[in-house]
Amino acid sequence: MKQREDIIRQFSTFLSLNNDYKISNFIWQTDVELERHISYLVQLEPDAKKEYWARYFLKFIKDILHENLFIISSESDDKQKNYVYASSLEKSSKSSSRAERHLCAYLQEACLWAARKSFQRFKSIQHKYPLEEYFQIANSAIYPPAKLLKNFNFDYVQTNIEGYAKTALIRFISNIIYQKDLEGKREKFSDYGLLKDLTKKEMQEALTIRGINQNCVKLYCLAWQCLDEIYQPNQKQGNRSLETPSTEYFQQIALLYNERCNQLGFLEVPVSKDRIKEILEICIQAARDYRTKYFLPLEDYDNLTDSQHTVLDNLAEEEELQQVNTLVSSVFSALPETGQIMLILWLGLNLTQTEMVGVLKNKYPELQKQYQVARQLAKYNTILLKELINESQKIYPEINLNKDKDIETIKISLDECLQLHCQHLCKYVLEQITQQWQVKAKISALRLRLTKQSKIDDFEHYTLKEAFISQMEIDMALPTNSLAVVSNKLTDFVNEWLKDNLI
Repeated sequence: MKQREDIIRQFSTFLSLNNDYKISNFIWQTDVELERHISYLVQLEPDAKKEYWARYFLKFIKDILHENLFIISSESDDKQKNYVYASSLEKSSKSSSRAERHLCAYLQEACLWAARKSFQRFKSIQHKYPLEEYFQIANSAIYPPAKLLKNFNFDYVQTNIEGYAKTALIRFISNIIYQKDLEGKREKFSDYGLLKDLTKKEMQEALTIRGINQNCVKLYCLAWQCLDEIYQPNQKQGNRSLETPSTEYFQQIALLYNERCNQLGFLEVPVSKDRIKEILEICIQAARDYRTKYFLPLEDYDNLTDSQHTVLDNLAEEEELQQVNTLVSSVFSALPETGQIMLILWLGLNLTQTEMVGVLKNKYPELQKQYQVARQLAKYNTILLKELINESQKIYPEINLNKDKDIETIKISLDECLQLHCQHLCKYVLEQITQQWQVKAKISALRLRLTKQSKIDDFEHYTLKEAFISQMEIDMALPTNSLAVVSNKLTDFVNEWLKDNLI
């Protein structure tokens, strides 16, 4: 699928799936009526850019809606006036419908962008929601476009309609998935299984939404981390049906919690096993409320304002994606070796902080505990954020990043780009291995004068995993067999890569 470049195509074509329903076979289909109309308009304003036309159509739609409301609310006993009102209403409705279709055509690439972002965000349920379905969800949100863009402020010159729509679509898709899938998932987990399923970010948000004081949020998250580190499910049980820890486990968690508070300099009175249990029960309730209520109907998006989009409008544009990736790659490469390795393990291979300790403890004596890994990750994330902001302001000097909300928005973007970058580094290793195998297979075929070349499928799967582990240890200068402790995680990573590339 080629990106549309000229204005006429941008406002008159729609993405359509071929019969085989594969995203790679999306094609552009032209609406002849829209093509004729936008061609006429472009002749009148040949120098106008796409943002001009997007704003033109949105303003036209909003003006028509306001006019229709006025006509409908006007009361008159004069039949002649009523007839004029009805005729005006019919004509304006037809014009508004065409303007809406123009704007929906323009937002097709925003829908695909949001679908791809959501596909990555909800990677754990990709088997249930293919990329095509995310696109269909996004497409359902843009009609009528005035509803999606109802809070767009024309006075903000730095805000563009496509950037605004992308953010709104990401939120819309997330709400649909949380409402339909994660709310059901909430009911399927036991109390402590749910805690084990949460990410640190989710736990922090859940406690904050519940109204917990920020100082307490830190302590509660620390208790949650201690639980995650000490209480591990057996292989048969798994996380989903994890039972309530025994008294002995609560005692161990309390001891570790008190030790961590002392190490981190928290002036807290040592807690008992009963107090730890109370804290974790608060975390459980917050988690259940969070998993149930973490969505907001589109009708209630009154707090979705343009100021939330001005920072990332330029960074989010599809045509500038390569520039953003280059920027993130450059900032990442400037990190010390330790930082690069930790981020690759964390974001690239999706290891937990506890798993990272097992991998790194032989190479780095200072990283023997989970909290030590957490501190270092926080340190490198801060460095990356600061460097990214500095570099981005060189490219976009007009962007003002003085507000905390603006910094947080950049941080969210950094997290996503950084994760994709680290995943790409790991996937590149697999690509290199398979290419080498394919070359060897071809050479063998020629030597044996075979007519058919060997395929990558002919190699034993465990061989690919072992080759991947070996090469990753070499690239990160880790002692041999350092990654053996996370063999299962790497198997999952290789499986996902095979599914995306070879199946």
